[in-house]
Amino acid sequence: MKRAKEARPSLLRPGGTGRDGAIDFALKMEDMAAQAAGADHVYRVIEIVGSSTQSIEGAINAALSRAHRTLRNLRWFEVLRTSGHIERGKAQHYQVTLKVGFTMEEPA
Repeated sequence: MKRAKEARPSLLRPGGTGRDGAIDFALKMEDMAAQAAGADHVYRVIEIVGSSTQSIEGAINAALSRAHRTLRNLRWFEVLRTSGHIERGKAQHYQVTLKVGFTMEEPA
């Protein structure tokens, strides 16, 4: 009979598991940032949609590039949805919906 693996208590949070049972990447990043800086961080999470006629990666990069021009302290993203448009049996346009997290600044 196999022994169950012991989870690291510092990474456990209620509802923090992903599809494969791993701790969500955003929670990992939050823990790593807090440990590295020795301070608590507050993140804001938004959804954005990027598009490209070239590729899914192009759609992701278009969305992040545009968000970077408006938002400061971008830290991570997660792909929520991928879709596209078909013409003559081929993908002609790609759309990617992203969840993007950024660190909020302290009030002035």
